[in-house]
Amino acid sequence: MEIRIIEVKENPLVGRKEIYFEVVHEGEPTPSRKDVKGKLVAMLDLNPETTIVQYIRSYFGSRVSRGFAKSYESKERMLYIEPEYILKRDGLIQEESQ
Repeated sequence: MEIRIIEVKENPLVGRKEIYFEVVHEGEPTPSRKDVKGKLVAMLDLNPETTIVQYIRSYFGSRVSRGFAKSYESKERMLYIEPEYILKRDGLIQEESQ
């Protein structure tokens, strides 16, 4: 799996970096959010506790997927802005068991 960064934007209004990327996965299925997040964090020197992979979209017959990630300045800001289902999906908050 190879990740190519397409664009990194600073969004000072909400206190985050917005990262557009491509994942090349020759002969492999679309990589998991966890794997992609790990590589992005290492490549861009981001904090794993405040980084979210919003989506990874793969296209039929293509070995390249495109994605979007966000890295916040602080955990408080991230928890205030991001919807709860996104935080749960990325494993940043735990689901409450009833």
